[in-house]
Amino acid sequence: MEPKINYVGLLILIILGVAVGNFISSWITDKYIEVEIETASVETSKTPSTKSKKTQQTIKKQPKSVADENTPSQEQFIEQRKLDDNGIRLAKTCSEWVVAHKDMQTQTSERGMNKHCELYQDYIKSGSLHHSN
Repeated sequence: MEPKINYVGLLILIILGVAVGNFISSWITDKYIEVEIETASVETSKTPSTKSKKTQQTIKKQPKSVADENTPSQEQFIEQRKLDDNGIRLAKTCSEWVVAHKDMQTQTSERGMNKHCELYQDYIKSGSLHHSN
């Protein structure tokens, strides 16, 4: 007599295997994206824009008055905006799009990256949450 194959049990075993595999794959992908976001965040915060460099050079050339010394500088406002809730949220979104574009290399990912990173840069420079297009 041949042994009977329990097809229902086999089906359940296959479904569980696929579900566990998908869970592990999603977890690994999440960890990878977290590392990429951290890397992109560090890179964007370390790379000052050329406009920012020119502004800093112009400010250094101008003589400081007593009133200027008592008011917060543009650099202080930029640093404050980088650390507030909107700055952190926009930086994260920009970083996520950078990672997505790095992985996908599509026109859509490039447009998304450019849009969201410009929103972040506009906010950091001006404090405005609206895109200037």
